[in-house]
Amino acid sequence: MQPHDSSTVTGHDAGHQAVQGWQRCFIALVPDAATRDALAAVAVPAAARRVPNEQLHLTVTFIGALTHELGSALIDALAPQAIPLTPVPVTRIEHWPRASHPRLTVAMLAMSDEFVALDWRVRSLMIKLGLPVDARAFRPHVTLGRFRRDAPAVGRAPDAPDKLLARFDSLTLYSSTLARTGARYRALTSVPVIAT
Repeated sequence: MQPHDSSTVTGHDAGHQAVQGWQRCFIALVPDAATRDALAAVAVPAAARRVPNEQLHLTVTFIGALTHELGSALIDALAPQAIPLTPVPVTRIEHWPRASHPRLTVAMLAMSDEFVALDWRVRSLMIKLGLPVDARAFRPHVTLGRFRRDAPAVGRAPDAPDKLLARFDSLTLYSSTLARTGARYRALTSVPVIAT
């Protein structure tokens, strides 16, 4: 599964990207269809722009711009093995950074040993390749809605869906571009997630 408006890099695009590199890159877990449907059913405030169902993802790390050489090295490094990941409970819905000044509405997931291992693996990979490491602590979440900078305060976030376990199809390296309708994602490579 790949988000709407995304594509793999082949043919002419690959040649063009080899010259230009990739922008706004990040590594993310891609939820399965049932998880995306459940999260898409969570109410977000009217002032928020909902993230389209097919673009819901859990960011593991932001990278930024990648040259073709470094991007290819990262693709090769991600490829060798599938990612083991037990289905993870969605624990709560939150407005970030706070309800009085919201920027995001997010679904928070429980931290697990497998998430810790994945975070460590990705950070180690970034260090090995000389790529910047995100200084922020890994907080597993899926963004459901985004607010304008001048958005008004909102009320309490809704309750999380009852007993929802998030399942994931893949770990994917994306590049993204900004358009008037929001971000457009291009999947550069994907590694399957195996439920344990």
